[in-house]
Amino acid sequence: MSEAVVPLYHQIYVVLRQQIVEGRFGQGPLPGEIDLAKQFHASRVTMRRVFDRLVQEGLVRRHRGLGTFVNPHPVKPAGAAEEKSTSLLGTIIEMGEKTAVKVISIDEVHATPDVAEALQIQVGDPVIKVVRVRHYKSRPLSHITVYLPAEVGRSLSRKELESTPMLRLLEATGVELGRASQVLTARLADVVVAPLLDVPVGGALLAVRRVVLDKAGRPVQLLMGQYRPDRYEYRMELSPMGGGDSANVWVENETRTGLRD
Repeated sequence: MSEAVVPLYHQIYVVLRQQIVEGRFGQGPLPGEIDLAKQFHASRVTMRRVFDRLVQEGLVRRHRGLGTFVNPHPVKPAGAAEEKSTSLLGTIIEMGEKTAVKVISIDEVHATPDVAEALQIQVGDPVIKVVRVRHYKSRPLSHITVYLPAEVGRSLSRKELESTPMLRLLEATGVELGRASQVLTARLADVVVAPLLDVPVGGALLAVRRVVLDKAGRPVQLLMGQYRPDRYEYRMELSPMGGGDSANVWVENETRTGLRD
């Protein structure tokens, strides 16, 4: 199978967006379309498409006859002003309440070895598989595939899942949420996910694999999500521990997910 090719406009957009966020241009004007077209070996049509997307996302503004300027208040994560501490599970539920979700499918399937290991069940045991696309401000944010033990997930309905965060629904069935562990990686959008998230095939996505446990330590949810990095971020605060002549070790103080406007 041939490798997916990321469109040139998307590659340039990712580079310019990162430079803007990092403050490379300050609040001054960006180089003109002609100069950037030469720099990236692209056409002016391609550069215009990149600028259109940056304007649409609120990162820059155009002034006729003057150029394109960085906005003084670039895109910030939703709720960034709220610096209160919150648990990972609490933040996940809060994010679910701020977004809308469309259920793509709900099926009862047999657990694969990977799913069985994560949920601590036997290979072939029945599990409920839920596929959803989450939206923020009417724009696609993430593609989420969740596996639940059959006895936990059978009571969930499509209507409930489209109106209430799944973890809230699990609590309503009597599940006492304990803790969650997750791994973040990167992956490329495939031909199934790309159109659902409105990104090009091969576009970079943030991948999250999360296992949620109840208070007894039993896995109640395996989630595998793919998020648009321009609309979602994962943040943590670290603080040093140790003193004197001992080496300082940075430890996680707080973990949050963030939505981008």
